[in-house]
Amino acid sequence: MKILIETLNHFKPYWKILLLAFGSSLIAGAFAVIPPILTGKVVDELLGDANSQVLFYLIFGIMLAFLCKVVFESLQEFIQVKIGLDVISDMQLRAFKKLQKAPMSFFSTSPRGDMLFRLTHDVESVQNLNNTVVPRFIQQVIAAIAAFVAVFPLYWPAAVIMLIVFAIYLVPSFMIGTKVRKMGAISRDMSADLYNHTQESIESVRLVRTFQTQEQENKRLEEKLSIWKRFAIRLALFGKFNWRLGNVFNNGAPGVIMLVGGYSVWQQEISIGTLIAVLGFIPTMFMPVRSLAENALTIQQAIPALERIYEYFDLPSEQTESFPIFENVKGDIDVNNIRFAYPNATEEVLKGVSFSIKSGQHIGIVGSSGGGKSTLIQLLLGLYEPTSGSIFVDQKDLSKHDFQSLRQNVGVVSQETFLLNSTLKQNLLYAKPNATDDELLLAVEAADLGDLIDSLPEGFETIVGERGLKLSGGQRQRVALARSILRHPPVLIFDEATSSLDGETEEKVQSSLEKLIPGRTTITIAHRLVTVKDADCILLLDKGLIAEQGTHEELLSLKGQYYQLYMAQYSELDKESAV
Repeated sequence: MKILIETLNHFKPYWKILLLAFGSSLIAGAFAVIPPILTGKVVDELLGDANSQVLFYLIFGIMLAFLCKVVFESLQEFIQVKIGLDVISDMQLRAFKKLQKAPMSFFSTSPRGDMLFRLTHDVESVQNLNNTVVPRFIQQVIAAIAAFVAVFPLYWPAAVIMLIVFAIYLVPSFMIGTKVRKMGAISRDMSADLYNHTQESIESVRLVRTFQTQEQENKRLEEKLSIWKRFAIRLALFGKFNWRLGNVFNNGAPGVIMLVGGYSVWQQEISIGTLIAVLGFIPTMFMPVRSLAENALTIQQAIPALERIYEYFDLPSEQTESFPIFENVKGDIDVNNIRFAYPNATEEVLKGVSFSIKSGQHIGIVGSSGGGKSTLIQLLLGLYEPTSGSIFVDQKDLSKHDFQSLRQNVGVVSQETFLLNSTLKQNLLYAKPNATDDELLLAVEAADLGDLIDSLPEGFETIVGERGLKLSGGQRQRVALARSILRHPPVLIFDEATSSLDGETEEKVQSSLEKLIPGRTTITIAHRLVTVKDADCILLLDKGLIAEQGTHEELLSLKGQYYQLYMAQYSELDKESAV
């Protein structure tokens, strides 16, 4: 019932044009009852004293009624299909918008393949229902009602027989439909798992080829397909059984009516023409039931698809209340005893972290992998909320202000750079679509992208490829850097932005970064300590706690963890330079 109400709500904005479609169906249904009646009269006329003029008018009436029926049915179908596509687009857009606002905890626990499957395959299933099954079924129901109304005064036993046939058929059909619906939900989950597995394999094609695990991936997919195939065969058999059952009643009902009607003709209670007219109405009367039988699988699979889409409508938003926005951000940041654990995790990643950053300061954050460095950045951006503790930006509690307005004032360059499969210019403008050409050129100059643009065959209009794979790692990083600074953010965050680059490329990118730091609050997460040695303050995170804090020289003088890390890396640098 909830699904029905939710679906009807999507049709509300189109109620006026739906009335037109409904009116067209009524008119088409009225015209549909004329041909069988006139056909019966033609038969009676031929068996009696045939009048050629009467026959002409009767046959012309049949043809005209059929033509009018087709015209109004086509109008109704066109309107229904258009509305169906509008509703599907509304659903897809609404689900996508809810995903855009969903908390990051949802994305960390939901497979990407499942999200894509719901927004594409599930939507397509509902679209098939809206565009084909529903419009025709509405037509057929109205035509069947009109046929019943016409048959009752002609020969009421036939109408009673059809009602009994409907009642007998609907009981087993409903039981089978319930079973098919449950199986359909399981089938869709299996299909989503297949979709997710295939997507994962394609995205990791380099890893697969590097480790030569093609056969392993093939076997995994083959096992999943085998399980899905066995289940899909059972589901198809149930669907076909329902269709066969509908055929039995569809073909059996005319036989019963011919038997009873033939007796009535013999008893001279009705004419042969009347019996012919009644038999002509049977396909129309049985059409909705036949349609349900033929489309039972489509309908029962669309219901779970709707449920899966509607689950996204109920997703919580990142922020459920309307909060004040951040304006004129300076970049003062105060972190007070924050603790945090990821969803479904038992151990905390951050265990009571506190520090302060003054506007314009450069803070370095270092430490071993898993220490909580990147997690801390996600909390500062409001992507996750601390389990306890608080974060203040410009003396304003982050949890009580609009996250998005803060992010508009922060430029982030991370180790994993994501670029759109579009032009270089479109990738740069992604951060600020309304940027002027002068602003764009300044960002390009600041990130030392000039030489790259000059070397590309089409300059700014060069397609960079999916995820920017047509560019080198260093080039992608500099594009990401230019994109971030296009907003002129008062706060810059570099999350191991150069850790995956070679020494020469790292030096170029680092040189670009250093030009941007003065005058901005800057947070640099680094694996190589040399990149943060000039920071105003360095935090060393270890197992979710700040183990050491101070300037580069102060931390070296402590001869603690930072000193040991630096000496280990310094030795490696010596070895590299020696080579």
